[in-house]
Amino acid sequence: MDVPTVFRWILPALAAIQLVYALRALRPALHAEPGRRVDPWLTFADHAVGAAVSAALAIGDLTALLCALAAMGPILTWQLVRHLRAGGSPGVESRTG
Repeated sequence: MDVPTVFRWILPALAAIQLVYALRALRPALHAEPGRRVDPWLTFADHAVGAAVSAALAIGDLTALLCALAAMGPILTWQLVRHLRAGGSPGVESRTG
């Protein structure tokens, strides 16, 4: 897999930013009440696996990329299912006012 040189520098920075977001999402996940734990853990997992996807792209490792994408699929699917069950529609924010 050939990734252009510019992206080889941008992707590690993106992975580092995603790791920072994952660490910020970890505290609410650890302190969530028993009935409200899934959403914070999904947010943490989304950022953590997203960092792995960016890192795999940056180093050009196709096997690591496919493994990270295989983990990312169920996370994003479950986030979508939870969002739709909550009554939201994807991509459309409700505005009250």
